[in-house]
Amino acid sequence: MDNSKRKFLKRAGQSSAMLILFAYGGGKLLAANNPLPLKTKWDGLLLKDPKALFDLPKGFSYKVILSSGDIMSDGLKYGARPDGMGAFKLNDGSVALVVNHETKNKDKNLKSSTAYDTSNNRPYTGGTSTIVLESDGITLKRTNRSLTGTIDNCAGGTTPWNTWISCEETYRENHGYAFEIDPESSSLTGYKRLTNMGRFQREAVTIDENDASGSVYQTEDDYSGLFYKFIPTQKQNLAGRGKLYALKIPGIENTSNKEGLISTGETFPVEWVRIKDPLAKSTKTKIQGKEAGASIFNGGEGIIYTRDKDLTTNIFFTCKKGGKSGLGQIWKYSPSKEKITLFYESDNVNNLWEGDNINITPWGDLIICEDNGSNACKIIGCTPNGTLYPLGRVAGNSSSEVAGICFSPDGKNMYLNIQDEGKTIVINGDWSKISEYRDEFDSKLIHYDV
Repeated sequence: MDNSKRKFLKRAGQSSAMLILFAYGGGKLLAANNPLPLKTKWDGLLLKDPKALFDLPKGFSYKVILSSGDIMSDGLKYGARPDGMGAFKLNDGSVALVVNHETKNKDKNLKSSTAYDTSNNRPYTGGTSTIVLESDGITLKRTNRSLTGTIDNCAGGTTPWNTWISCEETYRENHGYAFEIDPESSSLTGYKRLTNMGRFQREAVTIDENDASGSVYQTEDDYSGLFYKFIPTQKQNLAGRGKLYALKIPGIENTSNKEGLISTGETFPVEWVRIKDPLAKSTKTKIQGKEAGASIFNGGEGIIYTRDKDLTTNIFFTCKKGGKSGLGQIWKYSPSKEKITLFYESDNVNNLWEGDNINITPWGDLIICEDNGSNACKIIGCTPNGTLYPLGRVAGNSSSEVAGICFSPDGKNMYLNIQDEGKTIVINGDWSKISEYRDEFDSKLIHYDV
């Protein structure tokens, strides 16, 4: 269990201030573009990257690990549109990144014999690449494709047993599945299709480590998608049998909140309805769920498991198009309480504009990637009471989304993908300066307990 996940929500009641300050309890903008004098070495500003790739705080730098089209150790090209990504410590001390490729074209250079699926004997280019780094988490060691023949592998999630789950964001026949990848393997045939977890336009997954059954929570990137739970018959055997459910908030058909009837911080009891045909042989899972009363979540995206100070689970997930302004929401589901809370809803593009991938920082905050088509998508930190602060942004005139945010197992390196540029990068700096900055304003801001 990552220590940063344990820290998140221990800090409830703390807050921070940076370029953009946004309090959880009702969305009052506290400050904007007005960095204040501090004792710490960082002034809250993001410096323009002279190479026009990615802007970072003072004292931080990045290195491009791999670019789309680069030839890998297996002779194949590093795929286009890198998206979701997980970081793993391997048995020999190396660090592996398993990277999704959100593509659906075909490539005759990929082998049909090792691809999941083909069209006219040409494998689909979606899937994953595995990047193995030296123990420093920076120096490139070897690279290879680890899954081919799939379509639009968008996000996914890591497992407690150190594997990566890659998700197809599509309803296409024979697709829309989750696939489990072992980062230790260099084989293109070592994946597992997780059939019974359902076939739908899946975005991301996370696993409740506190749950005796090992429940897997899943988002669906669709304007009328659902929030799912898969309970495996045998814990940790996600390729085996199990039951699929969708979340229902009694009395709320659609959580998009277009009328503004749901307040930030409002909590609701939930129920779970059974999806009887998880393979969607005749009816899409989202339609099955809605017919059984499941609630709609608009554009479900990244999802992450955390523990609070009492070691109870909280599941955070983003809805990119949710909210009265359509700028995005963050929801928090608490399994032990069987309740869900609207943790955050954006009404200003400067604060959060269509949040996508999500993870936990080593200092215990959420970190969110934006995907909004602007020329400056950001990565944003979010404290346990919902105060936001930018940590980086796409530079130059690129409208690329940021994706795949994750940290090395030792917490020293941050990795992310700049999708349209086809760049996988590693970021270094003194992360304690970030946590010092956000902690310095603990006594200066209004506090709202979650």
